[in-house]
Amino acid sequence: MYTQLRGPERFFRFGQWAIALLFAFFLINVGASLIADLPLLSKSPTPEDFVDHAANQKIELLIAPQRKQILAFENQQRLLTNQLNTSRENYAKDKQSFDNWRAARNSTEQSDQNPEVVAKARKLDVQLQMQQQLEDKIKQIDQQKLVIEENIRPQQQQLADLEVIANRAYETALYKDSLKAFGIRLLFVAPLLAIAIWLFRQHRKSQQWPFVWGYIVFALFAFFFELVPYLPSFGGYIRYGVGAALTFIGGKALIKSLQNYLEKKSLEQAAPQEERKHEIRYEKALESMARGQCPGCDRAIPAIEGVQVNFCMHCGLTTYTKCHACGLRHNAFYPYCPTCGVPANDQKNKKTS
Repeated sequence: MYTQLRGPERFFRFGQWAIALLFAFFLINVGASLIADLPLLSKSPTPEDFVDHAANQKIELLIAPQRKQILAFENQQRLLTNQLNTSRENYAKDKQSFDNWRAARNSTEQSDQNPEVVAKARKLDVQLQMQQQLEDKIKQIDQQKLVIEENIRPQQQQLADLEVIANRAYETALYKDSLKAFGIRLLFVAPLLAIAIWLFRQHRKSQQWPFVWGYIVFALFAFFFELVPYLPSFGGYIRYGVGAALTFIGGKALIKSLQNYLEKKSLEQAAPQEERKHEIRYEKALESMARGQCPGCDRAIPAIEGVQVNFCMHCGLTTYTKCHACGLRHNAFYPYCPTCGVPANDQKNKKTS
């Protein structure tokens, strides 16, 4: 973009953009800190603010004894379950040992009516009976727990209803608080955007343009990152509606810019050659010519084999000319001949004479 500028000009131009970005950076941080403190103007709601503590406490006191009893039953049930698991593990080990022992006795053809065999079998039966007793106790505790839970079910439903009411009230308050926070942010960001739009339209090409563009970047950041994320949804209507509105405004601006551009180019092409060349910025002319484009109409100028193209075939603008002092063909926008140094005005005078 700046390859055709002189060295100091390129340095100062990059320095100006660095100033613009630094200015935007510091403004963004100051604005972010200020906006972050804006919600502190009011306390955000919490779920606890909407709980009916008196009604909850009354119900909790009413069912507290039953809950303690259920907790005691659960502890007792946990102990019995551990005993049952231990008994089952011991039974499995003893049963495996007994089966192996019987297999060894059968191989020696000893009688199953041996007292030792009977004693081992009775031991296993005792373990099975113990397991059955533990299972029965666990089932009894389950039944007792079910009875108590059934008795306190209405109170638990009341607690659930109170929680639903509190959650609804909290969601309503949270939504209102989000609207308030968005309104506060909008009051802060809207003037920033208005000032940015005014600066863009009036001063974007002034001598102070680095500060103008730095402020514009800051305002855009404040809009897209500090305001839009807090935009209320309303089921997505506002969020997508704002997006559609911005797209429509941007599209209209783009269409208008295109029409203005085409009208401007049409007027430029109708003007005399020297007036058209005078209106074209020197650096822009050099950049366009380096890209093979006409500086006047911005269309590509294709090369024709064996022919020196000196004019734009689209708008008729002179792109190359010959020095009348040395005959060198050079860029028509050069103010001096790159070979003999004759000024372009002298060449025009010789041409007219």
